[in-house]
This record gives sequence, structure tokens and C-alpha cells, in this order.
Amino acid sequence: MNPTVLPPRKPTRQEAWRERNPQKYWAHSALRSGLKRGLVQQKPCEVCGDPRSEAHHPSYDTPLVVQWLCRTHHKALHAMEKKDKAA
Repeated sequence: MNPTVLPPRKPTRQEAWRERNPQKYWAHSALRSGLKRGLVQQKPCEVCGDPRSEAHHPSYDTPLVVQWLCRTHHKALHAMEKKDKAA
């Protein structure tokens, strides 16, 4: 009996992102660990004070140094950075 050979599996969107962005993935993992260990504490959005904030890494070289921004302000910051990069 020959075992059935399956074709190679296509990587998931997340797996593909990790492959393309190893330093970003490392920084996100380090921040999660820092939050879990109490080295970093989530804060409200630095712009509007919304307590439902997410971390923005100004530099992936320092993964525990982040800006806390709500989703709206985080997306706006990335749009501004993208616009500045294109100019």
C-alpha cells in the first residue's frame, strides 16, 4: 500500500506575515511577554484617553517601548507614516 502524498500546504496569512516580518514578530512576542510578566502595563490612548488601546512600536529594536493608541488613532498614525514614506 502506498500512502497518499498530500501537496504542500499553503501558509496561512499569519504564517506568511511572520516569514516576511521576523523583527516585527519578535517585537510583538516580546511585548506580549513583557505585559504578561508585568514589565509593561497597558495605558489609555495617548491622544483621546480611550482605555481600549493597542501598542504601537516606534522602533522594533526596543520592543517594550511603545505608544498606546486606540484603534482609530493607531490606524491614522500608520496612514500618516505611509503617506510620509511615499512623499
